[in-house]
Amino acid sequence: MKHDLRRRPWLVGGLIIIVLALVGGTLYWQQSQAKPVKDVAQHAKQVEDLGGLSTATIKKRLQPTLSTTGITETQTLTAKYTKTLKSLSAGAAAKVITNPYKTSPLSALILVKTKQATQVTTEVVGDTKATTLTHTIKGYQTSHKIGVLGLYANRTNHVKVTYTTKAGKKTTKTYTVKTGKLPSDIGTNTLKTSTPSKMSLGTGNTKLTFAVSSQGLTYGLDAKGQVRWYATNKISHVFKQLKNGQLLVLTKKATSDSKYNALRITDYYGRIYKQYNFSGVFPTKTDPKKTAVNTVIHHDAIEMPNGDFLLTVDDGSSKYVEDTMIQIDRKTGKIKKVIDLKRVLFKSAYTKYDATTRSDGKLDWFHQNSMVYDQKHNLLVVSGRNQSMVLGLNYKTGKLKWILGANEQIPASYQKYLVKSAKGTTFQYNGGQHAINIVGEADGGNVLHLEYYDNNVAVTRGDQATNKKYSMGTEVRLNQKQKTVKTTWSYGKSRGTANFTNIVGSSYRVGQGNTLIGFGYADNGKRSEFVEVNRKTNKVVFDVNRTNFSSGDWSYRAERLSLYPSGN
Repeated sequence: MKHDLRRRPWLVGGLIIIVLALVGGTLYWQQSQAKPVKDVAQHAKQVEDLGGLSTATIKKRLQPTLSTTGITETQTLTAKYTKTLKSLSAGAAAKVITNPYKTSPLSALILVKTKQATQVTTEVVGDTKATTLTHTIKGYQTSHKIGVLGLYANRTNHVKVTYTTKAGKKTTKTYTVKTGKLPSDIGTNTLKTSTPSKMSLGTGNTKLTFAVSSQGLTYGLDAKGQVRWYATNKISHVFKQLKNGQLLVLTKKATSDSKYNALRITDYYGRIYKQYNFSGVFPTKTDPKKTAVNTVIHHDAIEMPNGDFLLTVDDGSSKYVEDTMIQIDRKTGKIKKVIDLKRVLFKSAYTKYDATTRSDGKLDWFHQNSMVYDQKHNLLVVSGRNQSMVLGLNYKTGKLKWILGANEQIPASYQKYLVKSAKGTTFQYNGGQHAINIVGEADGGNVLHLEYYDNNVAVTRGDQATNKKYSMGTEVRLNQKQKTVKTTWSYGKSRGTANFTNIVGSSYRVGQGNTLIGFGYADNGKRSEFVEVNRKTNKVVFDVNRTNFSSGDWSYRAERLSLYPSGN
């Protein structure tokens, strides 16, 4: 056999090639199977070597505690009003209580008993038809706790209550509710334009334009720019309406605190249902052996389909901020998931970042400001201002699917994730954007219709030719499979530098074919402007300027929300 092989060297070569192919193929298969796990582990170690934290450490530093703050008082007051109602006799004069839960001055509670079971409709008499707010409480009762929202400040309000029996007989009574002056912190709201018939005001005109505070008082305006709701508890960034109609807000554990570290479930009356407290005690950048109190949650929080909350957080690192998300259990507050964006993006993004600086010396390289989750396709979309990027992630694995951002300083290994202009179009890439949201899908979820507020400031990357010349509300069509994008609508360019906002801002569909845009940081933060515009005609149907507010308390977002989201 050896003799034959010597005479046929081509056979020897062929055998060697086959053996090498088999061995190489086996090794390649083994490596390809192990590679994802290996990469994840290596990436995690790389992040930790560069000053990041392990998942276990993040959970330990951030774990919130459940608080009874406000809950006991809510229960005590509710019991008191129940007792008062029980003591009333049918047909007797009603008991009217202004600001029943102490933190919502433009709300009231009317306690009354009727001889027959009746359904109640309230009408807060407004200055115009479009500012008269009506609401019907479903069901027929003889004992009534009638919640009233949308009162005017600093006047005697007239609230008409219509009692309707099952037989259709109606009786209307008018109650007066006196309210105090607005706090000066709200600032001055000047109406520029209002066409109520073209606005999206909801059933009974109960949808208000909410100016969500950066760090101060959040309030709601009616169709004529008048304040019809506000809370005395200061909030920072987070003011979200939950599926059950309650509110999720980020506030302070104590009024005297400098940081916002209480995530609270409340409502428009000020009732408190649950609260998660964060300590925020993290190592400092200058001396990791020393600690300081930080605000843990920043910018955004969303309700997941199972009721849990996904939060944008500082993870407790002495080096990095605003680049991590945690999912907490709604019932217990326990941290169930951690997503560290340093483990998602390329190393140079956070090791070579110098576009912005902070007074505490920490690196705010990503600055996540919003997110939206698509359960059907397990997709998490996140916005990072300081990278001028919108990312699509697989929520289960945390792996990157695509990057919507200009192709500047993107390593070769990440080029495959970049979303490019659709054929025949030139896309203006987002710069320092905010308020990402999914407004529609097509092709089985492959095509996304997104809305966001494009600040149009090229922080790390962006459109250099138009940088800082204007800001705009924008909608785009993004094909995830082809990784292409095109603009389908935008508004703001025509307003030029007057409405350019270096930071903050929002752009949300509100119905009637309209979008509400919050130019939150106009005139270098001295003015916020709320503009409702029709997407088909680009005609403005509502426009309010906000000025004379406290330094740093510009309006982070403008949202159109109903005072009675669940019929309560």
